[in-house]
Amino acid sequence: MSREAVDLSVPEIQGWTEAQCHEFLVEVRFGSRETVSCPHCGSVHRHYWRGHDNRWKCAFCGKTFSITSGTVFAHRKRPLKDLLTGMLMWINSAAGQPALELKRHLDTTYNTVFVWQQKMREGLVRGYNVGLLSGDIEMDGAHQAGRRSKEKRGVPQVSRPVETGAEEKGLTEMMLTQTGRMKANRKKKESGAFDPEFGRKLPKDRRILFAVRKRSGRPGKGAVATRVAVGLSETSPVAEAILKDFVAMPESWLNTDTSPAYQELGRRFMDHRTVEHSKEFSGPKGQNNNQAEEYNWRYDRAEKGIYLNIEPKYLLDYAVETAFRSDTRRLPNGKQLKLALHVAMSVGESLFWKGYTRGHHRKVELIHPAPQPAPASGPPKGTDPRRRMDARPPR
Repeated sequence: MSREAVDLSVPEIQGWTEAQCHEFLVEVRFGSRETVSCPHCGSVHRHYWRGHDNRWKCAFCGKTFSITSGTVFAHRKRPLKDLLTGMLMWINSAAGQPALELKRHLDTTYNTVFVWQQKMREGLVRGYNVGLLSGDIEMDGAHQAGRRSKEKRGVPQVSRPVETGAEEKGLTEMMLTQTGRMKANRKKKESGAFDPEFGRKLPKDRRILFAVRKRSGRPGKGAVATRVAVGLSETSPVAEAILKDFVAMPESWLNTDTSPAYQELGRRFMDHRTVEHSKEFSGPKGQNNNQAEEYNWRYDRAEKGIYLNIEPKYLLDYAVETAFRSDTRRLPNGKQLKLALHVAMSVGESLFWKGYTRGHHRKVELIHPAPQPAPASGPPKGTDPRRRMDARPPR
């Protein structure tokens, strides 16, 4: 709420020229014009500037490049001012921002702003959600799933085609008792991973979102760093794979709930403190994992209040966005934008969203302990479930 929390505004960016927007991104990506790095050969130099087309020519390999070459925003078509304005609006939204809302703000196409946002999330997944944490660590797993994502994805909500044999199906369901219907629905839904903690199969779209957070060590300052991962179940092998990727275990303390997934792993830490949530939020000696629970609350707010139907395949992308927002919540919005853009422009060209609107979709779901195949969502490009004609279906 303070004035210091806002050091960059939309009217300020709108008042910039394209050259000023370019200088802003030069500072974000390279630091200065003296240390420009060629994305083709990697040489760092004051390369030859060609002002007539806003590109550099490398002093060593002779190839040309722009401020977005070799980044997730490569091959852009919109002006830099629109890109910066859209990304600042995305940063300014405390819990997240729907692409439809940003489309209305910028008066551009939905595909443009949707891919912008997803490329920022990809940059954070590849450049921010990496590295080892050490010290006082909290970890927790929360059940998450896209809200009716499979039902909504790529299907018009106004005029769904009538299924073949719908009358017979409806008659059969009417003949079932309430208990029979509940049993049939449960059998249809429970086709995912087995959850040993509760002794049953999870729904097919159910995922466990793991939050690993490092405490600041200062009262009232919360967590200072967050890593997130997605698994099919909260089991010891999944938790071990996540901790190996994100935590220096021998020099850290672990704080969890009493889930059996962490009992054996806790012995590899300097100490393992647990709290039984069915009885208390904090143990008699102050044991808790409140920072991990706080992250779960932030993600719930983003999913249920903003994004609504996150597909399990892209759950990690939105989870990392929430982690970034939580970790940088005390920074001014201009610094948040610079940090997010610097990370996104430092991971190379997009691997997941380049050519997305032309049907090139990510083929894997990023989960631990190993990615698994995931088909493209929605009907194939060029088919519309509403009518028999060659038209692009709604996302």
